[in-house]
Amino acid sequence: MLRCRTRLRAALEVLAEQGEPLKYTELQDLTAQRVPLNAYDASVTKSGSVRAWTNFGWNLTTTYEHAGWLHATSDGGFRLTREGRAALTRYQDPLELYDLAGKAYDDWDAARSEALPELLLSPAADVLHGGSGTAHALRAVEPVLEAWRTGGSAFLADVSVWNPATTTGLLEYLESAPQPTPATLPGLVGLAPRTLAAEALVLLVGPLSDMIGSTKRSRVRNPLIPVQDPPGLPIQLSADLEHGFVHGGKALIASPVAMLTSCVRILDHWWQQPQESRDAAWSDPWAFRDLVNGVPGADDRVASLLCLLTHPGSFTTLLRRADREKVVDVFGTHLDTPSGDLERDLKTITLQLQAEQGGKPVRFDTAPLLQQWTQDVEGGRAWLVRGELDQQNRVPAWVSQGRVTLTVGRLTHLPAEPTQDAVSTLVDQRYSDWQVVKREAKKRDVLAFVLGMQPGDLVATVDGEQLRLGRLEDGPASLQGIGGSMLLTRPVAWSADSTPSVKGLPGSVRTRMRFKGEDVLDLTEINAALEALAEVDEALTGEVDLEDTDLPIDLEVVVPESQPTVPAVLECDVDALAKSLHHADGSWLTELLISLNERKQVVLEGPPGTGKTFLVQRLLEACGVVEGQSALVQFHPTYSYEDFVEGFRPVPTTDGSGAALSVQPGPLKRIADEASKAPNKPFVLVIDEINRANIAKVFGELYFLLEYRQQEIELLYSAGERFSLPDNLFIIGTMNTADRSIALLDAAMRRRFVFLSMDTSEPALGGVLRRWCEAKEQPTAVADLLDRLNKRMVERGLDPSLAFGPSYFMRPNAGDPAALDRLWRRELLPMLREHHYDAQDQLGSWYPFAKWMTELGLAAAPQPEGAEG
Repeated sequence: MLRCRTRLRAALEVLAEQGEPLKYTELQDLTAQRVPLNAYDASVTKSGSVRAWTNFGWNLTTTYEHAGWLHATSDGGFRLTREGRAALTRYQDPLELYDLAGKAYDDWDAARSEALPELLLSPAADVLHGGSGTAHALRAVEPVLEAWRTGGSAFLADVSVWNPATTTGLLEYLESAPQPTPATLPGLVGLAPRTLAAEALVLLVGPLSDMIGSTKRSRVRNPLIPVQDPPGLPIQLSADLEHGFVHGGKALIASPVAMLTSCVRILDHWWQQPQESRDAAWSDPWAFRDLVNGVPGADDRVASLLCLLTHPGSFTTLLRRADREKVVDVFGTHLDTPSGDLERDLKTITLQLQAEQGGKPVRFDTAPLLQQWTQDVEGGRAWLVRGELDQQNRVPAWVSQGRVTLTVGRLTHLPAEPTQDAVSTLVDQRYSDWQVVKREAKKRDVLAFVLGMQPGDLVATVDGEQLRLGRLEDGPASLQGIGGSMLLTRPVAWSADSTPSVKGLPGSVRTRMRFKGEDVLDLTEINAALEALAEVDEALTGEVDLEDTDLPIDLEVVVPESQPTVPAVLECDVDALAKSLHHADGSWLTELLISLNERKQVVLEGPPGTGKTFLVQRLLEACGVVEGQSALVQFHPTYSYEDFVEGFRPVPTTDGSGAALSVQPGPLKRIADEASKAPNKPFVLVIDEINRANIAKVFGELYFLLEYRQQEIELLYSAGERFSLPDNLFIIGTMNTADRSIALLDAAMRRRFVFLSMDTSEPALGGVLRRWCEAKEQPTAVADLLDRLNKRMVERGLDPSLAFGPSYFMRPNAGDPAALDRLWRRELLPMLREHHYDAQDQLGSWYPFAKWMTELGLAAAPQPEGAEG
């Protein structure tokens, strides 16, 4: 035990001596030099792990990290915090140090598990938010809100970070940093702006119920990791991040830097308001709403989240304005006199619904209210209930017994009156030790099964390879112990076994049947197709072949693929987009759209700084590809098939005792599943730096699907499940042609993608910087400077593909001599050193950048330069 504790102390000592974070393997090596492993330490466990390092790693990532002494980096490294350094200095004895860390971890665990009382709000006057998760999430953000109010900091004692100057510095960085900006914010100088970024991220991720606690902490820590001796996360705040009550949605939470930028823009606008207006906003929810809404460039969902956190009694958890408008429209009968103010009307509706529920909270984003405003239910509802779970097929028993069930192992009773709040509270209590994401998923399943499914609704399930359809009968959900398990049951009249196999279903139906996610899934959007199949089932007996049957079946109704009126395409006002991107005309963009719509897969290749990723983002906006219809991934040398398509990931076991490996979908499979649900809408997967990964290993068997979209294949980790790429999924890759450290794409990949060059030699793309300068009233000599630099590079034997793109210079104050000098020293010259690695001493004469600035009138005073021009 002493060796173990001594080794942990040595690890902190090693980290204390480092100016940068250390990778775990580096930390192991350096620690072993100070505390060598004996024979027992070096022995391996049954799993093949070195015994000493198993204990070592667990303590670092659990005990010491939750004590606030370490920050774990996203690439598997560690950084010592100032709290960790202080503990190391104060406690010289390794056993004392370990005991202190253990006590801190116990405090963290107790705070995480603490049952907090619900908010003291009035059901008649305030929007209620039930559950201990709400109280924990609001407790997490309270010190940050207090720092915002007072100008202090939640992480640093007696230090001001919430102030106009720090906000301005952070905003200037975020708006000028190359995109996409890594979460560690490289190049951001100073502890104050980094701490402000981390504390703002507490507001942005702390309340989320669809993000696990470890991910929240990682996002909060990321801006702090590059700093020497960063502050650690306060123990109670860190523990409270395990909880949440707001469903952010994948589209919002996928980009933490974009969320942060919106938040900082709002904060910058905040500081520009009079002091009395800011003071009033803390006590007046509508004044706060008016102050933070409508900030240019800020996401409305971020503003809505801030309103909710500062005034939870006045705002709901619906972050999207379109959702709130829909709710007010659907539930407008609860308004005696609409005020015309969306938020006030929504609060009035919520108070009325709370009164109808006996003064209990209501949520619009779960059953049964969710179904009332999200879908048109003229034709009734349809539900998928999974019967093949835990390697068991329950469907034959369902059919023979006339019911459908949902496993709820921890529930021993149902509320006497199963309202939304009562059921939600019960699930929260019984599954309180589950991670918030998993607990919320279970809650959605139970709410949908108990309250969402109504008599007459169509119920679908999969029995092996066979689709089963039934009709929900009258009767409430009941809880029964069957076969040693606690199950919720509903009566169902199942149809005869005559529907087609899942493989023979129309594509839009087949993909939903195979959707991996909730155990109870609302299928109302494809109800018409399922109803058509149900009608066929009632008319026939025996095996059914929809194409060979002699019955008068309208196959246009049965097979929805023939129904879509317009195939999904990407289209936009090309000329307007070209103008906004400062292209000479729309010809290049026209070719891009034609290539995408014809081939579905395009790679944009070009030198650095040509704005490849930026152009893709603007293209998606112009084409109306909204949140949830696109995803961005960045390839890198260690990126794999398991990261991209699907692979095994550790997930907590149901009893909370540990973790087990489970196949989890990657970004490609997730967006393909989403695209399959809405075949008339375009979905876009953007792969940044596509040539930085081992493409053959990452795509694997998907090479085939890239060429044959209509075919299905069996994926590596999903035995028995067929997968295809839907026609409405577009793939756009970007490729840096200047990076010599990465391999060219192989011929098989080039055959499957259309490659479009973004080199400035393209007619429409030439002169972008000059047109930008004219539009932004910057000196056009900046464009002349870039032209001169690129011309000289070619003269010195460099390939034109290494030329610098215009976006290097497309920054605020582009013509400022100091800014140009920084650009030259920090970004351009280092790349030239790489290109001319064997002629370092000649770069000054070959590229007299300062002299060129003077000659072009960009520098106020010439400096002596013995270089050729």
